[in-house]
Parts: sequence; C-alpha cells; structure tokens
Amino acid sequence: MTLKNLRLREWLVIIFIGLGLLAFAFEDVFKPKIYQAEGTGVGYIDDITLKVSAYKKGEKIRVTEIEVEHADTDEIGGVAIQKLVDDVKARQKFGEIDAIAGATFTSEGFKEALNIAIDDIRNQQ
Repeated sequence: MTLKNLRLREWLVIIFIGLGLLAFAFEDVFKPKIYQAEGTGVGYIDDITLKVSAYKKGEKIRVTEIEVEHADTDEIGGVAIQKLVDDVKARQKFGEIDAIAGATFTSEGFKEALNIAIDDIRNQQ
C-alpha cells in the first residue's frame, strides 16, 4: 500500500493520530501556571494558616486548592472552615465571604488569611 492508494478514512485516521501526538507533546506549553501563596489570620484559639493554590489569567484569579492549618475546635471551627473553603472554591468571590454563625472569630481569621494569600498571588509574576 502506498500513500497514493490511501482512502479518505485512512487519511483521517492518520491526521487524528498526528494531532493527538502533537497535543500530548505541547500539553505543558498550554497548561496554566499554578501560583501558591500562604496567609495567616487570627482564629478563635490560635492562628489560621492557609496555603492557597490558584492560577490567574490577566487580573482574574481562580483558586484550585486551599489547605488549612488551625487549632480551633473541630466541632465548630473545623466545620466552619470547611464551609468557608467550599464556598470560596465554588463561588470564587474572595471579597464577599459570609461569616459562619457561631464561628465569627474563625471566619474573620479565615478571611484575613485568604486576603493575604490572594494579594500575594496577585503580586506574583
């Protein structure tokens, strides 16, 4: 079989395989850069530290992961922090975070730490 004898279907298969290999080779070139920052805020018992991973496109920042270290109680502070993390990741609105009732100090410490981390990410090149 020579190149001249290939039918349309066979040419399309060859083209799609070639495009797939090119996409695989250039995957890292088009992947967004992940920025990481850390912020600390005052919680109810001790400091709340957030490690935030995000990527940015222009001025827009999209948070992909938040790791939290805190000493607040798991029953109140831990539940509140998990709700705050879920809210930030779902809504992606960093200035409009509602405090969790019954965990005001924890919520405020979380917001403070998040704002520090987001500002750090904004300033990274």
